[in-house]
Amino acid sequence: MAGMKLYSLESNDPRQLGPYRVLRRIATGGMGRIYLARQDAPGTPASAAGPTGTVVNHGLVAVKTLLAEGIVSRPDRERFAREVELAGRVNSMYTARVLDADENAERPWLAIEFIWAPSLGELVVGAGTLPVDAVRWVAAGAARALVEMHALGVVHRDIKPLNILLPADGPRLIDFGISHAHDHTSSTTTIGTFAFTSPEQASGRKSTVASDMYSLGATLFFLAVGRPPYEQTDHSIGVLALVQRGETDTSGLPPELEPLILPLLEADPASRPAPSDVLRDVLADLDRVTTDRGAERWLPRAWNAQIEEYAEQGRQLLDGALDFDAAEAPTRMKPEGASEGADGAISEMREQLEALRKQRDALVRAQAEEQAEAEARAAARAEARELARQEQEKARKEREGKERERKERERKERERKERQRKERERLARDKAATSTKSESKGPPKSGAAKEGWTGLLVAALIIGALIWQPWDKKDDDTPTGSSTPRATFSSGSGTSDQGDSGTDSYGSSSGGSDDTAPAPASEPEPEPTTTTPEPDPTEDAFKAVSYGDCLDVVDTGYGGLTKFDWSEDEPNTTSCGYGTRVKVTGTTGDCASGVGKATWSYYSTSSGERTALCLTGQYHQGDCLLAKHEGNTLSSIAMLSSPNCTDQRVPAAYNEILVVTATYRATGGAGGEVCRNGQYDTNTYWSTKVDDDATLLCLRAYD
Repeated sequence: MAGMKLYSLESNDPRQLGPYRVLRRIATGGMGRIYLARQDAPGTPASAAGPTGTVVNHGLVAVKTLLAEGIVSRPDRERFAREVELAGRVNSMYTARVLDADENAERPWLAIEFIWAPSLGELVVGAGTLPVDAVRWVAAGAARALVEMHALGVVHRDIKPLNILLPADGPRLIDFGISHAHDHTSSTTTIGTFAFTSPEQASGRKSTVASDMYSLGATLFFLAVGRPPYEQTDHSIGVLALVQRGETDTSGLPPELEPLILPLLEADPASRPAPSDVLRDVLADLDRVTTDRGAERWLPRAWNAQIEEYAEQGRQLLDGALDFDAAEAPTRMKPEGASEGADGAISEMREQLEALRKQRDALVRAQAEEQAEAEARAAARAEARELARQEQEKARKEREGKERERKERERKERERKERQRKERERLARDKAATSTKSESKGPPKSGAAKEGWTGLLVAALIIGALIWQPWDKKDDDTPTGSSTPRATFSSGSGTSDQGDSGTDSYGSSSGGSDDTAPAPASEPEPEPTTTTPEPDPTEDAFKAVSYGDCLDVVDTGYGGLTKFDWSEDEPNTTSCGYGTRVKVTGTTGDCASGVGKATWSYYSTSSGERTALCLTGQYHQGDCLLAKHEGNTLSSIAMLSSPNCTDQRVPAAYNEILVVTATYRATGGAGGEVCRNGQYDTNTYWSTKVDDDATLLCLRAYD
């Protein structure tokens, strides 16, 4: 009969994993293997409760272990332990539930619920694409699983058709993205992971809940059209380049499914809907028809037939129709009628050998794809680092150039003022010397006085011109074409006309002498000069920000516990969506204080003004924050930080990365008790209120 293929154990396969006797090998991946096993430890009931508290049947289970032979390395053991922890968090009817595990065993193992069902990938290859309502039905089940996973802070990271099984009661999500088993169903058709990953994952950036939503959209497109949402190419590197650029090809998608699938395939993670939004929309579309009949109601006949073949195989195995006693023999079903002849046995052996050959080829291809994917991610990260370095170098040179220009302007201004000061001092000395000389010699003759004063006035004009320096003035309040002299004199007449400035004038009577010695001329005052401030791009950037804008900036944490260290030198506005931490609540500088609030100010030496922005934090489920704790006491949280959740190192002032597991409307005395997910949730949670105590954040240490 058709259904799942089971393979005989080889010499390097274990015969016992914990309390489970290994019966057959199901699949081999790049880092792990999955076996069919039976619990036979004495004294253990067949329906014991697993680590999640759910009572399950331990008769036949799928046991996953590492592929490595001999001593398991510490990094491999730590990765496997993390997969066990992630899978153990999720206790949902829409996932394969964890039954038992021992990550500290000589060969670590994980026992999970065994589901007799084909994957979506195998169903599309063997039975064709799905109609519109069937795609919505599958989307509803997958979205339910993601709602529960994301609420627990788990990001799957590897959603694709091969990692979603479809029994008659609805989709089940498997493989939590650590060991990357190549094919749970041992299908001979390989569907590359590249075609279902998100652009940010393909570029080596952080995976978030939005990454899972992109992969779900690509999977639903595959169910409806029969291919990934990219232009067909024979090279995995070519597919990776298309994914990194977000260049999708959605031709052939039924128009009825565009509102569901196209938003999931947005290149910008912030523009993709949440799983709860997808679940609400598809349930609304399916609400017009009852769903009591499950898969039979929605799926085509060919899909239901293939699902039933797997279910029948499972029933026969549980009823004992499979001979497991010959441990090294290929899987055989007991005949219902006459015994099989020699020809049938030979034919079955050939089929098994062909399946093994195809499995080996698929494994080689999978390993090559994983290697190419790793190299492409490394190249993308190197390119991104180089571009960032070039941008930083360019910005540094621009800042240094602006600083040199500013210092040069200040130097010239100081020199100009110093020249004016020295000229005023020289003029004062000349006036004092002239006054002393006039007093010692007495009143001059009339004609001599005229000649002396005429020379003195000419000298004063020259000195005034030197002080004024109209050839060196760049900015003047006097309009072009008008003349406003400090004083005017009539040459050779013996009299002076009073100028517009109101300066005293001197004269003599014709034909006689004046008994009183003339007072010395007052010092001409230099014209005031004004300097237009040089442009300041950083000040312009601060003043361009408006109330309600969101900024592409975070607190790096390197300023310590008492000082903000912003990731950018000047504000850059961005869309107010998922992944944006900082929002502007005011530009007047009169900023409120509180949890998640800050003031970012800039003083311009060019204009002499200070510009301040009032900031507040935005928080979403899955966001991460820097924190410091001492024992179980949390002493400080950098509320405007946004580290990569998987970072291994943090700034010296902090020693922890927290993840936002949920956000609630803060009502009454609600506190951290609302953060726990059921009585079996043993994680340690912290809570804090933001948005002026209107929102409660649930926080947990990111593992």
